[in-house]
Amino acid sequence: MSLQRPTADPDAPDTRPSRRDLAPTLRAGLIALLAIAGFLVLLLLLNSLGLIRLPGVPGAAPTQPILLGETPAAGIFGGNADPYPAPTSNIPPPGPPPGPPPPVGARFEAFYYARGGERVLGRPIAPAEIVNGREIQWFERARIEHWPEYAGTPYEFQLGLLGVEYTEGREFARQGYFVGHGGLRYFPETGHAVGGVFLRCWEQYGGLDTFGFPISEEFDEVLPDGNTYRVQYFERARMEYHPAFAGTPNEVQFGLLGSALYQNEARPNTIQPVPTRVPMP
Repeated sequence: MSLQRPTADPDAPDTRPSRRDLAPTLRAGLIALLAIAGFLVLLLLLNSLGLIRLPGVPGAAPTQPILLGETPAAGIFGGNADPYPAPTSNIPPPGPPPGPPPPVGARFEAFYYARGGERVLGRPIAPAEIVNGREIQWFERARIEHWPEYAGTPYEFQLGLLGVEYTEGREFARQGYFVGHGGLRYFPETGHAVGGVFLRCWEQYGGLDTFGFPISEEFDEVLPDGNTYRVQYFERARMEYHPAFAGTPNEVQFGLLGSALYQNEARPNTIQPVPTRVPMP
């Protein structure tokens, strides 16, 4: 007895859906999936910009690449053994941060106050975090970095090169070589000089250890508040002269470069004039 494959009844109606019948359903499903995916992408984009906050999803992060510097070499840090002035917070505040500020990280607390605390580094604007395998914390005027490979040395904690990062792409005219004197100090390492109230402030709060070398001369710059100030950029900071507070500790203030970089704020593009050449004595 042989088995035969049953054959379809040629007179029975075909109940299978045709490709033409399935096309609208598939097209509608695909459009729905694309709409959902687009909506999710939009939510993630808004979250990354800090406009909304999705639970369990990281919020806005610094968009400016972090320059963690290079291996410390002789001359980068001044090794100033003098104690730093006691931290103070009697400077005009730039405005309270949204919500309670995060605490200074336990690892960074001693270094924070040794470098002038709120007076020089500002208030913390973000908790301590790990970036590129290194623990850091952002402050209004600075970024503290932990370098465990230098544990037990003066280089274990360092301030980020915020002045360099903030002025990336800008060119500053260099001062011609000259012999410095008591009120003006020339730095051949960068070709710039520091004098007057900026030099006194530079020396008072730690010099190279805190601010690094100057990377510009003094010049007038329009800052984000719309006012013009006499400023000078250093590797790790910007000093600003505020004449309204002349004769007070607030006469020289330190720019909010940490906040500006963390929030990717617009940066001034004032062209620095060529400095007046200082003649040899």
